[in-house]
Amino acid sequence: MAAMVVTGLTEGEGPSPQAGAKVVSVAATVATLTTAPEPTPEPEPVSLDGVAPSVRRGVLVHDLGSGAELFAERPDEPFPTASVVKLLIALDVLDRGVASVRDVTRMLAASSDPVANRLWRPAIPRRWAAEIGLTGLVPPDDPNQWGGTRMTARDVVAVYRYVLASPHADVIVPALEAATPSGEDGVDQTFGIPDAAADRRWAVKQGWACCYDGLRVLNTTGVVDGRYVVAVLTGHDRSTGHPRAAASVTELVAALTPLFVAS
Repeated sequence: MAAMVVTGLTEGEGPSPQAGAKVVSVAATVATLTTAPEPTPEPEPVSLDGVAPSVRRGVLVHDLGSGAELFAERPDEPFPTASVVKLLIALDVLDRGVASVRDVTRMLAASSDPVANRLWRPAIPRRWAAEIGLTGLVPPDDPNQWGGTRMTARDVVAVYRYVLASPHADVIVPALEAATPSGEDGVDQTFGIPDAAADRRWAVKQGWACCYDGLRVLNTTGVVDGRYVVAVLTGHDRSTGHPRAAASVTELVAALTPLFVAS
């Protein structure tokens, strides 16, 4: 994996200077990890037994330093991605040079559906499944409903690893680190990684929808401390409200935080 290089963004097109400063530290961490193997401190054992037992989930935690999978629970089960698929939309439009930094940042940081609707094309899932090697990806039943794209937790981790090594990391990563407290639709998007790992550096893409497969979907995905790629994909009974479902997702991530041993 090549080292990630972060460059400056055009004024008015990217996150705040504070977010940019944090991305530089993440870039330095990823560059260190990708130039030489990094010894891995022994993480504490974790278990999700008894944690949010009614929640259907696929979970994977990957250590960029050692290349090891630190925790996995049903990592190969496909889940509707909701807005997590915006990572593939961002890769696609940046690769083809058909979108501005401003649009990509708005789509990722504020999880803008109007921007995603405008940038989406049905060829995206299959193109990027082949490019990245996403063996569990299933395109949406309705090709115009991008949120119905299904991926496994292992697929999502592969997408992040690809993003970090790509020439588009300097746009995508700052946008993920600038994730707003609420999405553009007004829905809270601090559940999961942002709440459970609030004292750490993170870059996240969240996803939420009701309903796919008869379930309320809440997904929290991202990179913690520039080292740990986390994918927690969940499905809840559709009668479960967003606040309760969000609390369950945060509970799941909180149970995983002993794995994040690097400072």
